[in-house]
Amino acid sequence: MTIREVKMEDAASLRELLIDIGWFNQGKIAEEGFIQKLEIMVSWNIEGEDHLLLVAEENGRIIGYVAIHFIPYLFMGGPEGYISELFVKNDARGKGVGSKLLSEAVKEGISRGCSRLQLVNMKNRESYARGFYTARGWRERVNAADFVYEIDD
Repeated sequence: MTIREVKMEDAASLRELLIDIGWFNQGKIAEEGFIQKLEIMVSWNIEGEDHLLLVAEENGRIIGYVAIHFIPYLFMGGPEGYISELFVKNDARGKGVGSKLLSEAVKEGISRGCSRLQLVNMKNRESYARGFYTARGWRERVNAADFVYEIDD
């Protein structure tokens, strides 16, 4: 398995991965125009220095990815790394793919001088139930609430 930065030609494989995990609006992801949306988001990650999208590739197949965003925080005196997505194909789970992607995200945060890294793990996800992140040294913040403002359903 290789962890590498995303390439534009990975968009179709990323769509396949999102369909495979089945957690999101599958009708929207299956639409032909969704690949163009993915290509735009991939280009943001390629062109911007404050985003990084890493993919896990095995035998020429994308089996997972992690998206990291670096946000300046004045009160911390440095950036915070925010992991917005970490997904692994169903048939590749339990083989260390997620652990390797998470480890690479931590290394990148350290190299960029981040004060901390954060992520949101939905409590109904299998990764939360089995303590995936806590087993790797992450701690759950009990004094914080996670809010969202839905703009587009």
